[in-house]
Amino acid sequence: MAHSRQLEQPNVRLHVAKTRRRQALMPLRSAASHKLALIVGYRAMALINQDLTRMFTPCEEEAERRLTQFRRK
Repeated sequence: MAHSRQLEQPNVRLHVAKTRRRQALMPLRSAASHKLALIVGYRAMALINQDLTRMFTPCEEEAERRLTQFRRK
């Protein structure tokens, strides 16, 4: 049968740098700032998509025109 004895707490000292302590105390990014970052990203992608559309629309129109001519033959 095991004897019930209270265990002694080990005496452990850790050194944590000041910068690490400050980082640990900084608040996590809030949900609002995360949403804002997503909005900024989506707006940037929208501009990229507009540029791509502007560049490839003439090519697609030409391809559609040629397909239409081919189907009429």
